[in-house]
Amino acid sequence: MDAELMDLFATASVISAAQQTGLVRALLSGPRTAEAYAGELSLDPRATRLVLNALVTLDIASREGEAFSASARVKEFMQPWRDANAPAQDLFSHTPAFLRTGEPVTRMDGDPKEREASYRDTVSSLAKLLESSARELAAKLPEAPARVLDVGCGSGVWSLAIAERFPSTHVTGQDLPAVLESFLARADSLKLRDRVATIPGDMNAVSLPAGAFDLVVIANVLRLEPKERAASLLGKLAAAVAPGGALLIVDALAGGTKEREKARALYALNLSLRTKGGQVHSPAEMTAWLGAAGLGSVKSIDLGEGGAGPGATGALLARR
Repeated sequence: MDAELMDLFATASVISAAQQTGLVRALLSGPRTAEAYAGELSLDPRATRLVLNALVTLDIASREGEAFSASARVKEFMQPWRDANAPAQDLFSHTPAFLRTGEPVTRMDGDPKEREASYRDTVSSLAKLLESSARELAAKLPEAPARVLDVGCGSGVWSLAIAERFPSTHVTGQDLPAVLESFLARADSLKLRDRVATIPGDMNAVSLPAGAFDLVVIANVLRLEPKERAASLLGKLAAAVAPGGALLIVDALAGGTKEREKARALYALNLSLRTKGGQVHSPAEMTAWLGAAGLGSVKSIDLGEGGAGPGATGALLARR
């Protein structure tokens, strides 16, 4: 008997049952007893207690006496989506419906207004998940860029980490107006406000100054675009790179090992559950788009233990 495989299926069944019945969502408003959860969700009390005990061992639930609630880890993970349009607790419970219909639970790649609403309330919390990788990436850059443009910047976690490392770096954040509020708030918190500027608007429509930046950053954005639009956007961004400058792509680029490929596959599913056209583009595709845009000397940068940061995050750095 394959004990590891049996454990994997058992774990999946427990988490799936907790998601499908609403138990994970209910745990976020705990603590309550197993009997209270069972009554609230029309579940069997004994089965509810057994599932809750299993969730405690998985660090999804916590227990104090007879009361259960979501673990601190789960509460922190769910926080970005608690009050937003795409609750994480609904995301994976939608997988069976997605398997049958191909329809996502929400559209985070919709028109600019939909994107603005989806990301306005989430980017600041997501920065907490990414800031360690962002600082790692900043430490791996070979030189200090004086002028950085961060397109679709969100909280600015990636570009502001560069400004943190290099006192001479000035960052221009480009994003939708409501999202830029989070960028400015993070700059304030890092005492970098005097070294930032903003360009509000839709990244696909806004005008960018030609050849004005030593480094152009686009992080976790291309995955929201189909291939043709992603390639076109890179061409537009390449035009903003100064002679001798570079373009930095941060995305789900880690691969080549079992753990990396697992992270990429799971992230690709996650992305498809919350977008209609989102897809994980391969490093080879992005390298080809960079070449077509007139950029070369593409260098791959690994992030995180084993080269697979959050969401299989990796980076490509290409030079003009």
